[in-house]
Amino acid sequence: MKFTLPQNHGLASSVLGNELLLPSENGQPSLTDAQYDALAAGVARGEDVLVSAPTSTGKTLIGWWGVTSALAAGSRVVYLVSFRALAHQKFEEAQRLFLDTYLQGDRSSIVCATGDSVEDASGRKTSSPLSASIVVATYEKFLGLLSTGGPPRDLTDTTFICDEIQLIGEKNRGQNVELLLTLIKKSGWRQFIGLSAVLSDGDATSLSDWLELRLVRNPNREKKLTIECRSPERLITVSSSPSRDPVWDENRPRTTVALSTHEVLRELVSNANHRPVIVFCMKVDDTFDLASATAAVSSTTKVVATPSGVDIDNRLLEFLRKGIAYHNAELSEEERLFVEAQLASGGVDVVFATSTLAAGVNFPLGSAVFSSWKRWNFDRGRREAISRAEFQNMAGRVGRMGQASDEGKVVLCAAGSSELQEARRLMDMSNQDELGSGITPDDFGPLVLQILAGKLCASRDEAFALLTSTLSASREFNRNRAGLTHWRPKLDVHVDRLIGLGCLIEAGTLLTVTALGEAVARSGLKPETAIYFIDNSARLGAQLRNLLPAASGVGSEDDLVFVLAQAALASPEYSNSSGRASRIVSWRITQPNLVSNPYARRLDGMLFSRPWMGDVGAANGALLLADWAAGEARRAVEARVGGVRLGTVQAIARDVAWILTGVAEILSAVTSPTLADESKPAVLRSQETSQLVRQIIRPIRRQAARINLGLPGDILWASSLDLQDRPRRLSRPHLLALRTKGLVKAIDIMDGAPPADTARREALDATTNPRLANLVRDAARRWKQDDREYCRRIHLRRASVLGGSEVIEALYSARGNDFEKAFSALLDYLAIPYQLLDGPGKVGYPDFLVSIESFPGIVVELKSKARDDDFVAFNAATEVLSASELIGYRNNPCLTVCNPAVEPSVPRLIEACGRLSVVEVCDLAEAAVRMREGVLSRGDFYNWLSTPGIALREDLPHPH
Repeated sequence: MKFTLPQNHGLASSVLGNELLLPSENGQPSLTDAQYDALAAGVARGEDVLVSAPTSTGKTLIGWWGVTSALAAGSRVVYLVSFRALAHQKFEEAQRLFLDTYLQGDRSSIVCATGDSVEDASGRKTSSPLSASIVVATYEKFLGLLSTGGPPRDLTDTTFICDEIQLIGEKNRGQNVELLLTLIKKSGWRQFIGLSAVLSDGDATSLSDWLELRLVRNPNREKKLTIECRSPERLITVSSSPSRDPVWDENRPRTTVALSTHEVLRELVSNANHRPVIVFCMKVDDTFDLASATAAVSSTTKVVATPSGVDIDNRLLEFLRKGIAYHNAELSEEERLFVEAQLASGGVDVVFATSTLAAGVNFPLGSAVFSSWKRWNFDRGRREAISRAEFQNMAGRVGRMGQASDEGKVVLCAAGSSELQEARRLMDMSNQDELGSGITPDDFGPLVLQILAGKLCASRDEAFALLTSTLSASREFNRNRAGLTHWRPKLDVHVDRLIGLGCLIEAGTLLTVTALGEAVARSGLKPETAIYFIDNSARLGAQLRNLLPAASGVGSEDDLVFVLAQAALASPEYSNSSGRASRIVSWRITQPNLVSNPYARRLDGMLFSRPWMGDVGAANGALLLADWAAGEARRAVEARVGGVRLGTVQAIARDVAWILTGVAEILSAVTSPTLADESKPAVLRSQETSQLVRQIIRPIRRQAARINLGLPGDILWASSLDLQDRPRRLSRPHLLALRTKGLVKAIDIMDGAPPADTARREALDATTNPRLANLVRDAARRWKQDDREYCRRIHLRRASVLGGSEVIEALYSARGNDFEKAFSALLDYLAIPYQLLDGPGKVGYPDFLVSIESFPGIVVELKSKARDDDFVAFNAATEVLSASELIGYRNNPCLTVCNPAVEPSVPRLIEACGRLSVVEVCDLAEAAVRMREGVLSRGDFYNWLSTPGIALREDLPHPH
C-alpha cells in the first residue's frame, strides 16, 4: 500500500476530495501499488497504459480516473467489459460517480449497450449511443455499433477503458475483441487504458507493444492469499503477500486433513475470518446438490425479506434462511441479483457457485473451496483441468481490497501425484498461460464482412492488409516460418462465399457491400441466417400476417411467437454448418427428448423448419418461449420441459430476441421501397411479396420484445412505466397481476376511483408494499408525459445549433389546426415537398400527401389531443386508411402523426392494417433532427415512415 500520491499524479481537485474516487486512511490517500504505479505512469494525465495486476489491486478505480480525466476535458468515454452483468454493474456505478457531479444530472449522457438493449440512465432506449458522454458496453455490442455503416475515422476525442482485455485471446470471442481493437487503433483515441489480471509477461509486452501503450505490471497482491492443495499423501501450499515473492511449502500432512468438500467447508465456516465461503462447482447440478446437503445439517436461522413482486424459488429462500445460497446460470435474473445483494450485505455464509460469480464482480468473500477443478471436455471425451487463467480468476475473488479479513484462503484437493502436479501448476499465481490467437482464418467470413461494411477497405488486398495488421497476425508471423501466406487463400474462400450469398459484389478488384451485407454486418447474424429468414418470410408472409392481432379479435400473437421462436432456434445461428455456432440450446431443453407440442402440431404448415420433430431443441425451446411470452406462471413454464429452470428460459429468450431483432432490421433494409429491385434478394423482387414481408417487420420486433420480457402483447407497454423509485420498472409478476385484474389500459391503471384503486392494490399486494399501488397509478398518469418532456428538452438543445428550435417547439406544443401549421413548418424545414389535401368542402379527406424523392407519396393524417394525458385511439389512428381510398390512393403508404401520443393498445392492433404507420411527435422530432444533423438519409427516413406499424426512434438506423 502507498499512503501518498506520486509527483505529477494528474488527479483533478474534484477527485482529491472524493472518497469514492480516492480512498483515504487517517486523512492520507490510500493506494494499492498498482494504482500508485498507474498514476506515476500518467493514467490521470491522459497517458496510454496497460495495467497488468492481480484481481485484488483496484484496477477498476484506475479506469474511473481515466473517466474523470476525459470528462474534465470534455471528451467522451467508452468503458468496455466482458459480460452483460458486468456492464450493468459498471453502468450503475458510473451513474453514482459521475451523473450529478460531472454530467449535470443529464441521464441521456450515460448509456449501457449490451446484446439485450441500448438504454440511457433514464431507462429509455436510444439509437444514438455514440453521442453519449459515457458508453458502457460489451465488446461485441460496441463492435456492432462501431463497425457498420462506416465507423468514425477520428476517435481522438474518445477515451477507451478496456476491462478484461485478455479476452482478445479467448477462443470463442477473441476475434471480435481483436477486430474491435484493430478498428479503434486505426481510428486513434484520446486515451487508452487496458486492464487485466491474467496476462503473462510475454503477452503483456506484446499487447502493449501492438497497441503502443505504456506497460504497468505489478504482480503483487495487496492482501495475503494462501492456496492449499490437499491430498492423502501430500499438502502443498503457496502464500502470496504484499511486496513478497510467493512462498511454497510441500510436505506430508502432520495430522489428518479434511479432504471432502463438506469437511473442508465445515472447517472454513467455523472461522469467522474465512466467511463467507464460496464453493466453486464445475456443474450446475453440483451447486444445487451441495447446497441441499449443507442446508440439511444446518441449524442457522435468518430472516430474509424478499422484494415485492420478485419471484424467488422457494427452495432458494429456504436455503438463504440458513445462510446458504447457490449461484449459477439457471437462476433467473432476479434470483441472481437477489443472491448477490444478500452476499454483499453479509446475509450469506456459504455460496455454491459456478464461474458465473467469478466474472469480475467484487464481493466480500473470505475463502474459497473448489469442489472440483476439472471439467468434462466433450470433444476429447475426458475430464480436464480448467485453464490457469480461469482458476486464477476464481481464486482471486477472495482476499480482496475493502474486505474485513486480512487474508484469503483457497482450498482444493487432489487424488494422487499426477493431480498434485496439475494442481501445482494452477496454483502458481506468478505465472499465466499464454494468450491464444483471437483471429484465425476460420473467422474471416464475418470479420471480412464487418470491415468491408465499415468501409475500412474496398478490395481483397486491402482486407488482407488489415487482417495482417492484427495482433494475431503478428503472433502467427513470429511462430510460422511461412509467415501469413496461408491466410490469403482462406480469405478468398470467404469472400467468394459472401459474394455467392449476395452480401458482396465484386467489380474488377473493387468489393462493394450490398444492402443485405450491410444489414447482416449491423445485426451480427450469419449471412445464412439472413437468407433463411428472407426466403421463409417471403414464402410464408401471408400466413404470418394472418396471425397478427386485429381489433376484430382475429389473429394469434402467441402462435406467431411460437413460429418465430422455432424459426430462430432452428436457424444457422445454432449450428456449425456455416461457421461456428453463435448460440447454443441448453442441454436441459434437449435432454428430455421431444415433449408434447400442441403449438407445433397446429402450426406445422407455417413452420420455417420441417419436420419440426427433427429438431428437439427448436421444438421444445419454442414451446417454452410461447408459454413464457403468453404470461404463464413460472411453475407452469418450468413444467413444460422437465428439469428446465427459469434462468434457462430467460437465457434462451434473450438469445431468440436478439436474433429476431436483427432479422427485423435485415428485412427492413432489403424490402425498403428506396432500394432498387436489382439490389434486393431475388425472392423479394416481386412488389407483392416485398410488401407482405414489410408488414411483418415491426411485428417481429415487437414479438422479440414479448419474448425477452415474457409478457402478453396487451400489457407489454406497461413495462416502460417509470416508478421514479427503485426498482424503476414493474416486475413481470406485477405486470401479470395487473393484467389478471383487467388493468391493461393506461386509463384503467391511472384511475383513482375506488373499484380501480382496489383492483390495483390487490394486484400489487398493497399489504406488504403500500406505496407501490400509488407509484404505479402516478406512473400511468405520467406515462408518455415524462418521455415527451425528456425528448423535447434534448431535441430543442440539438435543434438550437441547427436553426430549428422554433420548428421543434411548435411540433411539440401545437394542437388542432395549429398542429397542421407546425407539421407544414417541419416539412419546410426538412425541404420535403407536400400537398395539402384537406380543406373547405373536402369532407373526409386526409391532411397531406408527402413526397420524398421519387418514392410513392405518403398519405398523412394528423391527430392531436388537447391534454397531455389524453391519447389518440385506434379508430382515430386508422381513419387515414379510408381517407386515402376516398381520394384514390388505396395502394399508397399511410401515416398518422399523433400528438401527444397514441393509446398503448394501438401499436399491436395496427400491424394487421398492412400499409399504415403511426408515429408520435417525440419520435418524429428525433428523426427530423437527425436529418438536419446529416446522420439520417432521406431514403432511410422514408423507409422508417412507410414501414407498417408503430415508428419508434429506437428503430432508426444507428448514426455514424
